[in-house]
Amino acid sequence: FSPVASGIGFLVGALGAILWGLCTPVSFQAETIVLVAGLGKDLKERLSIVVIAGVIMAVVGGFGLMEATMAFIGDTILAGMLAGVGIILARSGVDLAKEHLPSGVISFVVAIGVFAFTDNVAYMIAASVICATVVYVLTGKGQAGQETTASLETTKFGSKLTLHPPILNSWHVWRGALAVCCLQIGGNISYGTITAQIANMPPPVDKLTVMSALADIVSALFGGSPIEGIISATAAAPHPVSAAVVLMLIMAAILIVGLLPKLARYIPVSAAAGYLFVLGAFLVVPDNMLAALAVDPLVGTMTAVVTAISDPFIGMLAGLLTRFLM
Repeated sequence: FSPVASGIGFLVGALGAILWGLCTPVSFQAETIVLVAGLGKDLKERLSIVVIAGVIMAVVGGFGLMEATMAFIGDTILAGMLAGVGIILARSGVDLAKEHLPSGVISFVVAIGVFAFTDNVAYMIAASVICATVVYVLTGKGQAGQETTASLETTKFGSKLTLHPPILNSWHVWRGALAVCCLQIGGNISYGTITAQIANMPPPVDKLTVMSALADIVSALFGGSPIEGIISATAAAPHPVSAAVVLMLIMAAILIVGLLPKLARYIPVSAAAGYLFVLGAFLVVPDNMLAALAVDPLVGTMTAVVTAISDPFIGMLAGLLTRFLM
């Protein structure tokens, strides 16, 4: 993805937070990035999926339809979808570790160990990425190999803005967009609510949905990554809205000046393996699977399993069909 375009997406998020007084920032969300990467066959399809999903979610949030959508889907199916996404995250962590086994193994060991002792997601992510990167550099990789080539291409790709009109005549792209929408509905409600609770503020889910959707559209139209609402420690700051805005402005600056691709030359993709696994297996799956099994175990299980082997949209359809047949 283009770092400059992604940086502009962060600026859109910062503007939305200022206008609507939102304490939930938008940023890179592991679940959405992993899902989009698997749904699209190439960059063009991935960007199209993000743009179309952004337009759909902007309409849903703009007309205040999030609550109605949630009522139609139901808590059981939503929890099953999120549990299935957690399994996808954990599986992605295992796959990434294979890219460079020494750093991937260290990422796993450190992520699980730090999270077990601290129960702190921020410490876990920072420690696992740093330790895996040190191992990667010490084993003589550094700027060598395929990942460096990719990062250099990313730097070149991100040096100028190019409009990428979305593909509109592909059912594969539309199905992917609907899958991303299903994930974003759950993410905006759960992540937005959790962050707002930390800040002792009401969760304006519809406004957060519009903000993240506009950030997605602007970013992906010019080749940038999806930018979604996240659970952020900025909510615990004395002024959570200002802290969220500052976070997004800092990220925009890092991306627009081209610092992130330069750092990425030294950081292997395997460094993300451990924290993706912990996020999926330790945080996302357990609570959501319990919620999915609490009221209607068959519907919840079917939704989670089908989501894990396909995507959230197909998982939602499987859950709705199971509920209808039952």
